[in-house]
Amino acid sequence: MLVFPSASLLTAEFDEIKRQISEFALTTSSKNVVLQLQPVAEREWIVQETGKTKEFSQLIADGESFNLTGFKDVSKELGLLRIENSMLQPEHALNIAKLTQSTGEIISFFNNSNDRFPLLTALVSELKFEKTIVEAVDKVLDEYGVVRSSASPELMHIRRTLQRQRAEADRIYQSVLSKYRKNGWLTDNEETSRNGRRVLSIVAEQKRTLRGIVHDLSATGKTAFIEPEEVVDINTSVWQLEQEERMEIARILRELTKFLRQYLPLIEAYFSAIVELDTCRAKALYAQIIHAVLPTLSPSISFNLVKAQHPLLFLHNKALKKITVPFSLRLDSRNHILVISGPNAGGKTVCMKTVGLLQMMLQSGMLVPVAEGSQMTIFNKLFVDIGDSQSIAYELSTYSSRLQNMKVFLEQADDKSLFLIDEFGSGTDPDLGGALAEALLEELNARKSTGIITTHFMNLKTLADKTPGLINGSMMFDSKNLKPLFQLQVGKPGSSYTFVVAARSGLSQSLISKARNKVTQNHLALEKLLTKLERDKNLVQKRLHELEEKEKKLKKLMHTSENLIVENEKIKAAMETFLRKEEEKIVARYENRMKRVAKDLKEAKNKKQVIDKFLNELGLKREKKLKEPERTINPAIVAGSEVKLYNGKVKGKVESIDGNNATVVFGIYKTKCKLIDLVMADEEKKESKTHSKK
Repeated sequence: MLVFPSASLLTAEFDEIKRQISEFALTTSSKNVVLQLQPVAEREWIVQETGKTKEFSQLIADGESFNLTGFKDVSKELGLLRIENSMLQPEHALNIAKLTQSTGEIISFFNNSNDRFPLLTALVSELKFEKTIVEAVDKVLDEYGVVRSSASPELMHIRRTLQRQRAEADRIYQSVLSKYRKNGWLTDNEETSRNGRRVLSIVAEQKRTLRGIVHDLSATGKTAFIEPEEVVDINTSVWQLEQEERMEIARILRELTKFLRQYLPLIEAYFSAIVELDTCRAKALYAQIIHAVLPTLSPSISFNLVKAQHPLLFLHNKALKKITVPFSLRLDSRNHILVISGPNAGGKTVCMKTVGLLQMMLQSGMLVPVAEGSQMTIFNKLFVDIGDSQSIAYELSTYSSRLQNMKVFLEQADDKSLFLIDEFGSGTDPDLGGALAEALLEELNARKSTGIITTHFMNLKTLADKTPGLINGSMMFDSKNLKPLFQLQVGKPGSSYTFVVAARSGLSQSLISKARNKVTQNHLALEKLLTKLERDKNLVQKRLHELEEKEKKLKKLMHTSENLIVENEKIKAAMETFLRKEEEKIVARYENRMKRVAKDLKEAKNKKQVIDKFLNELGLKREKKLKEPERTINPAIVAGSEVKLYNGKVKGKVESIDGNNATVVFGIYKTKCKLIDLVMADEEKKESKTHSKK
């Protein structure tokens, strides 16, 4: 895709988007791939790249993942493998093993994904997991990159011998240290190393007294570092073994490198697949934070943006907790050039740049921040004229530079081109500039080019209103509160609100009146008409919005009412079930109590105490009276009478009477009582009535 000029405000913003995406990449190689992305015009490539990004975005949204973080960039390692007789360091070999292991896990993941991610699966479909690479590295190195002693018999022998020699050296050193310490020859540090040899730190005055090799003196000359004569031989032996160990390790690493070199093409393929997946991942993560989707790709030169947003503006406002107002826009073969007008700082340029940025993103394989249902197309050329293009180097004014751009536009624009021109016709005499801009716009229209321009020129608004292929658009403005609404409306031109803004800004009415008199009546009438139309439309939209809100509230209330009815029925049924279960529990509990009381009564000598305890459990504890009234046997109590125990609450029925005793049935329990302890069940009622009368 040709982008002209190569440097502009639009391309600078596109570079910033790439930089932000690159922050999500895990490797330097992937970051570079993202930073080097440029829009292309090959439809198949765009379909593949945007499709892979969409699949990865879906993979992340589903919460599925694979180990794409367990490896490092192996560009350096691959470079070493390409050099014959080179040697990989342990960390290099570990990186290759981790890369291989990660690739194996990725291959396994996509093989078991049931073809849900066909484009991503294709990246690894030809790759085979070579576990011998991992096994070879694991045989030589542990997880920390240390060469294993088992890597070779020679290394095993050297390290065992070295271990014994070091132990012997430690024993001798301890003996010497003890001797020197006893004689007071050591400094506070005692033991250190110099030139790779273990030495003792002694008082410099004693250096000629002791037998050994002086390796160094301190800066002050007060301390000498001596290798005692007793350990010279053992230190030499240890040093030689350490050299042999290093040489054997180098030999083992060369052998490992030679083994890995035979898999160089496969390892390169692994890394290439990982880098591409990492690139897709970075684009997918960025797509999620800007709420980007994949629009439908139209085969014809037309597009329909639904709730489009400028990605950088969206993130900027999000950080400030501000809302970004989206816009919708449709261009096709019938209306392929949009002329946007309206007040300054109303969002005209942002809308235009958003269209250009989204087009560059899409044709670079990225998802774009629009709503589902959006449609975009592919352009072969993108022409941009946004911002100040003044060139000091070529002694061109802003207007001259813009004319240079227009020359290129007219030479190369065709029906597969997209052009974006900000403040079209400005920079020179308004009448002459407007006329030239009108002629240029007619020429671009004749070439069937698709484009968006912003302008304040009335003649361009008029041209768009009467010319097939052109359509007016405007940015909405709240003239009452004097603030832009940042909403694009297509179909009518917008007022610049020159005099309204001037009046609200505090300029005197007389000055504004003078300015009005200098404007042609036709221009002023049209400006008034545009202002009135916009106000009327705003009022209609406000009323429509109020009606929509009321309708939403009504539907919400109806839905809430229905839910409450259903919820009440559920609560009622649940309460009935709960009460039934509680009733069953209470009955069962009292049955158990009665059985226990019956048993206690049968076994107890003091039955009154048992009954009192039972009544107390029921919360029916008898009140204590100051004086016990004199009681007599009620002659009315006969077999069949309904009675209670004196001061009791539980009713019973007299079964039989034997002298001064009676057999009474309380519920399912039968007991013997003295007649003097019984009263008629209805006496309490009578007594209470008597008290109430009093």
